[in-house]
Amino acid sequence: MVFNTYYKRLCTFAFDYTRQLEIAEDIVKDFFVVFWNNREKLEITTSLSGYLFRSVRNACINYLLRNKERNKTISIEEVNWVEIKINEPLSNDYPLGNLLAKEQENQIFNAIEKLPERCREVFKLSRFENLSHKEIAERLNISKNTVKVQVFRALKSLKAAMTSDSIILFQLFLKK
Repeated sequence: MVFNTYYKRLCTFAFDYTRQLEIAEDIVKDFFVVFWNNREKLEITTSLSGYLFRSVRNACINYLLRNKERNKTISIEEVNWVEIKINEPLSNDYPLGNLLAKEQENQIFNAIEKLPERCREVFKLSRFENLSHKEIAERLNISKNTVKVQVFRALKSLKAAMTSDSIILFQLFLKK
């Protein structure tokens, strides 16, 4: 439940540090593995949200510092970026990130509601109920290929509806 609630927001947050979606996702996934393995030993004295964001922030900083050490040809801009991120204050709940994530999430859901009815239905079954193309085809009595086409059209339409700022969250939303 914690993973499902915070994963997308933590990836968006980590992306702000790493500027690389795959790296941000890896950092968050690695954090959750450690979090799960140590769940019985953890003593969280702040809010859960604050703990998660602070832990991911620290993991991002560690990644940036390791990367800086490995690659001595790093540019001065990248060095400055690492320094800014290390010294950047972090609120316990990262309210700005939460607000932006919620705003972008609303934009995605509004775009989903504007899809044609059948396309929207197929897309929701695929992404919200995690049904396979075969399961959707059986449930709706349509071909598996029709399901693939409808999902493709939905994704294409949603991507076109997103602003450039929303693309990162949208890419996270697409991952399945």
